[in-house]
Amino acid sequence: MAAAEDPVDDAGGPINMWVADPYFRTDERIIEAFNYAVANGCTHYFPAPGFDGHVLQKAIARYYLEDLAVEVDPLGEVCPTHGAQEALSLAVQAGTRPGDEIVVPEPTYSAFIEKLETFGVRPVFVPLAEEEHWRLDVDAVKSAMSEKTKMIYICNPNNPTGTTCSRGELDAVSELLKEHERVSLLLDECYARILYDGSTHHTLLGDRGLLDRLYVVDSFSKTYAMTGWRLGYLVTGKRNADRVKRLSEEYNGGVSYAVQYAGAAALARCSESVRSMVAELDRRRLAMVDALAEVKDVSFETPSAGFEVFVDVSAYSMDSVRLASELEKIAGVKTMPGVKYGPSGEGHLRLVFCAEDVRRVREGVSRIDGYLQGNRG
Repeated sequence: MAAAEDPVDDAGGPINMWVADPYFRTDERIIEAFNYAVANGCTHYFPAPGFDGHVLQKAIARYYLEDLAVEVDPLGEVCPTHGAQEALSLAVQAGTRPGDEIVVPEPTYSAFIEKLETFGVRPVFVPLAEEEHWRLDVDAVKSAMSEKTKMIYICNPNNPTGTTCSRGELDAVSELLKEHERVSLLLDECYARILYDGSTHHTLLGDRGLLDRLYVVDSFSKTYAMTGWRLGYLVTGKRNADRVKRLSEEYNGGVSYAVQYAGAAALARCSESVRSMVAELDRRRLAMVDALAEVKDVSFETPSAGFEVFVDVSAYSMDSVRLASELEKIAGVKTMPGVKYGPSGEGHLRLVFCAEDVRRVREGVSRIDGYLQGNRG
């Protein structure tokens, strides 16, 4: 997967530290697979004769077996979706009803928080422990549960903090679920293959005893620079998978088969290009954290996964929404206000390092620094 060409050298132009869209071209082998499927008739409701209608599900199952030593049934437990957004929505609909509660450790993925109101489900927020590297506090999760709790949502690796759950933390969540059989778990694992510094991704998908109450969501968007392809998937027990598939058919119908075929090619043929992309992202990550280390009165955890650095700017007397707005208008840097990611996010900004090259990453932090130092107190 090749890096995109450098943007136009415009010192005064806006710098994107806002949208987590990796600035890389989709691998040519993915594009070729899509073009092959289209050229050979995969332009209708169903794949053309000669194509395996379950090629993506089988490729996903193969990935879990070969990379994580986890067995899933490709036909019964894997559901292709129109991106991770649809997968998350379908999981909420399958696992909850209006009036139910979902326990949400936060800061966490903002779009998930925003969608809960649509389904009439109330989030019960549990702060991650910032002073302990944004650790998941399972005891706090347990304390937040009530008779209305039907689901727990965990974003792992976490967006926006860039941290990962330890094996022990997930095992504690597993034990909690065994104590509360009415509660399901939604695991958002969209950054599972974008890891740094030898970090390891742990999942509960291998616990077959939990599978009927487990929804695991992943996406091709981040890992394969395929944000515009709108391809994701959900893995769950067969009973839930059947319900998810019915809901998906009601809303959208099936995912374009040509896109599914391209996704299968990504899983089968593009591991090396993913490693190359992650290596380049690592350069940008280190450039961002090195630059931020020079900014006065801010603090942050160096992310071990994902595209983001979550920066504590609470020393500056401005709420995060206003600060993000001012940085865009005055410094020309687009950032995300931390409060979007939950109550604990206030006083923070999320900065992404995937959308610009190293030079622009450094320039963006320099502009933020210049604005902050001119607006102290």
